[in-house]
Amino acid sequence: MKKILFSTLIIFVLFFIIGCNYKKNKQSTILKNIEIDNNKCEIEKDEDTHSGFLGDGDYFAKIKCTDINYNELSKNWKKLPLSNSLKEVIQMEQCNGDGCNNVYEKFSIPNTENGYYYFLDRHSESTNKFDDTDLNNRSSWNFTLAIIDETTNIIYYYELDT
Repeated sequence: MKKILFSTLIIFVLFFIIGCNYKKNKQSTILKNIEIDNNKCEIEKDEDTHSGFLGDGDYFAKIKCTDINYNELSKNWKKLPLSNSLKEVIQMEQCNGDGCNNVYEKFSIPNTENGYYYFLDRHSESTNKFDDTDLNNRSSWNFTLAIIDETTNIIYYYELDT
């Protein structure tokens, strides 16, 4: 009986350690993807709906940072507001078994006016991965969008793959 309890405890501890490392690795990957070098950030919430054979779905993460040097953001970060193309996609309603919501509603993203955004077009037909001009002229979307709220130092990270 003691061996079973001890084995169960060891398995639980291993899952806990693996889970913590997964979250740290995911956070490092996200920050690298959006060109932010900051170890003072932590994922507060994340949700992944990618599934199925084609991997369609979206991924969202809310990342709280204690310090962001806005003067050191890469040139690929742009001052808010979002471009019209991005507004159109983000405000479009998506429907599932829980009803219809836009991205802001689905992930409780506040309307941020003071901050920056980062766009990365991951579509195979993209000619400039940092330009959203042709975003809505295709039959599918594969992009990454991050918004930094300069008032709260929160990064809202969103990936869409259709």
